[in-house]
Amino acid sequence: MKLNEIVLVSDIDGTLIDSAYRVPERNREAIQRFLSKGGGFCIATGRSWESVALCVGDLPVNRPCVLANGGVLYDMQRHQPVSVQPLPETAKEYTRRFMEKFPQAGIEVFTASDVWIVRENEVTRAHMQHEGIHFRTGSAEEIEEPWCKVLVAMKEQAEAIAFTASFAHEDVRFVASSDRYWEMLPANIDKGTGLARLAEVCGCTLGQVAAIGDYYNDLEMLRAAGITAVPQNAPEEIRARADVVVCSCNDGSVADFIEYLEKHYEGLEE
Repeated sequence: MKLNEIVLVSDIDGTLIDSAYRVPERNREAIQRFLSKGGGFCIATGRSWESVALCVGDLPVNRPCVLANGGVLYDMQRHQPVSVQPLPETAKEYTRRFMEKFPQAGIEVFTASDVWIVRENEVTRAHMQHEGIHFRTGSAEEIEEPWCKVLVAMKEQAEAIAFTASFAHEDVRFVASSDRYWEMLPANIDKGTGLARLAEVCGCTLGQVAAIGDYYNDLEMLRAAGITAVPQNAPEEIRARADVVVCSCNDGSVADFIEYLEKHYEGLEE
């Protein structure tokens, strides 16, 4: 495989950005270099398209991004979704149960184009302030677009996890994307299925996809990709899933991974 045949896919939090929520300059320089050599670059994240745009800034993203932890494939250059895998209608009933059980929980609903705050709390306020994105407020009934994911935001995540086990929900799955965010997704959708759809759209194989991520919602992506890396700051069980463990996100983990790719695949074009 040649370097210019590789599509590099990066998670954002704990991976592309540092603990100050900035893209290290070392990452920027390495990504620009990788793109100049013909590589593809995109993002796989639980974030919305607007949050990705604000985060990467002027950093080129030349392949569709996997958003909503796999539910949306989004073309950042054309500002439109390529494909959407929505939650089933039963997700609204499951959301109602969480709202009744945990009146202190914040509820965010992601569609392909918007983030809705169905119920606000200190975690959702911090989330929106941190990402600096536009959001809409309203009841679940006001959301006309298909739901792509639901985020239950609360400090007592263990209680939400335990409650999830108390009712049948075969048509959806739940995943922790941080220690405060418990996310509901379609049953067969994750970053791994998002990568498969990305490879299909890009006309490449999953073996040509190089993926880097740091958390539990990245596991399926790490299983699906042909070449994988995990930052040093990731939990031990996540690090064990990677072909290579690179430096921490604060030190430029994506740049480390690109240097690994250059070492192993550059020069094969001749």
